[in-house]
Amino acid sequence: MRYLLLALAFSVGLPAVAEEKAAPVGQVDAVPEADAVISGRLKGLPVPTPPPIPKGIVMAVTSADPEAQKHVLAGLTNIHGGWDFEAYRHFCAALALDPDCLMAHWGVAVALINAEPDLVDERNAALKRMIALVKADVGTDLEQAYAYSIAVFYERGAAAAAETIRKASVKFPNDLQLKLLTAAFGRSGYDEMGKANPDQEKAESLLDELLTSFPDHPLILHAYLTIRAEAPDLRGDLARAERLCQLAPDYAPFLHLLGHYQLRNGNATQAADAFARSAKLYQEWMEETKLGRVDCPGWVKAECYRAAALAAKGDYANALATAKAVAAIEVKPERAGSEGGQLVMWEGRTLEARLLMRRGLKGDAALALKTLPDPAKQKPYEKVSHAVWFYQGLAIVLEARKSLEEGKINDARQIVDALTLHGERMGQTRQSASVAGERSTWSRGYNALEIAASEMRGALAMAGPKDGIVSAFNWYRAALDRQTSASMLMPPIALLPMETRLAEYYIARNEPKAAIDILIEAQAKYTHDVEILGRLQKALEKAGEKEQAKLIKEQIEKVKSE
Repeated sequence: MRYLLLALAFSVGLPAVAEEKAAPVGQVDAVPEADAVISGRLKGLPVPTPPPIPKGIVMAVTSADPEAQKHVLAGLTNIHGGWDFEAYRHFCAALALDPDCLMAHWGVAVALINAEPDLVDERNAALKRMIALVKADVGTDLEQAYAYSIAVFYERGAAAAAETIRKASVKFPNDLQLKLLTAAFGRSGYDEMGKANPDQEKAESLLDELLTSFPDHPLILHAYLTIRAEAPDLRGDLARAERLCQLAPDYAPFLHLLGHYQLRNGNATQAADAFARSAKLYQEWMEETKLGRVDCPGWVKAECYRAAALAAKGDYANALATAKAVAAIEVKPERAGSEGGQLVMWEGRTLEARLLMRRGLKGDAALALKTLPDPAKQKPYEKVSHAVWFYQGLAIVLEARKSLEEGKINDARQIVDALTLHGERMGQTRQSASVAGERSTWSRGYNALEIAASEMRGALAMAGPKDGIVSAFNWYRAALDRQTSASMLMPPIALLPMETRLAEYYIARNEPKAAIDILIEAQAKYTHDVEILGRLQKALEKAGEKEQAKLIKEQIEKVKSE
């Protein structure tokens, strides 16, 4: 296992140990006490209860304490169920009973792969202690193979870890978890055309084969649905998402996943219901643990996604009310870097404005401006969050929209120029945002502003002289190319599909058939979205397709009334 020690020495800041002269643990680095793995955040919390999932992970766990073994298995089940913090709680409960449990340390290292800033030290402590346990020959060959796999991950990344886990799976063919991890670490997503990359195809095939043998295993279903969540077409997978929640109807992450699949299949009402049920279960968890909403990112994500689902069916009143409630959550500066804090700061506090930008009625720009956070109240967050850059960018966009709405085209053009400058300055904060643990939220915000800038340039071209309207196509096309589908089980941060803008361009050019084509294409990604359907109805009417337009109108009424 000396390679393991070398790998982990690299990843957690231990001095590398020469292969031929492995030093005792004490000479490598002081081994932290088990308490160093357990965050102060857990102090005073009740003992975590088993997840309400009928079939969890089953394996022999080396521990002298039977309760510690149960907590490890519950933690492993939560990892594969998509609730990392609850998994971490179980592993810490196991360590409190048995500080020398190898799999509890491995579990912490996995649960905290995407550690919040205040949990990085705990993760590193778990890794260092795991090294010492491996050196002391604690655990079975299978457990030590798990330890080796996480060492490879932290040294060489997910692809190398996937290959290591795959080889271990060949050696231990009856271990289900190794197969799930092979898919999880081996997936590589989809290319720009929406086609699965080769490693993604392998991961999906592996899980699909497992489901042939175990069609009702919740963790296999969840693994498959999770790695498929960003696929361009999810119409064939909804039944599996529904089955997952039939098997485990009281597990919040599963209901959130169902909401995602419902919305991607055009069922906005059912999606909103699934997100509401997920949020309710998270709320019950918060009441049980006495933790707040910033400590429960799952609740924040569910409510933000619910608002997007409501907007997709045209229910802006309830969508905006939901967004307002999320924006009102207090975030203390010291918690702004947590996952929940970031979600509130970046997503929640801008959601109402982004919903109004999507609706785009006369006066919505002015309303949206009023919903953005007060700049004077952002001072306490200057050193802990870059969200103010997003707020400022959205404010510039909305000022430009407002000016354009008032017919002040030159003013709008100057404001958009200021947005370009703002984007350049924000771009210079990319590295510092990454260091602060905000890479994902920063990227989403920055991308949203890039889309908005291109959209505004297109709107200016549409409002200008007729001979310049052609350039609107290029700007709207650029906005569309930057707009990605839902990721991280969250809606796109730019909530209006940019195909709608291209359709408006074609209609203005008296090319309704081209508008129809782009909107039908959009329907595949945003099925039954009322903003798309409304423009499709208009395009069909202009093309003289009155019967088809009537059917779309009926469809809109049905979507809104459900």
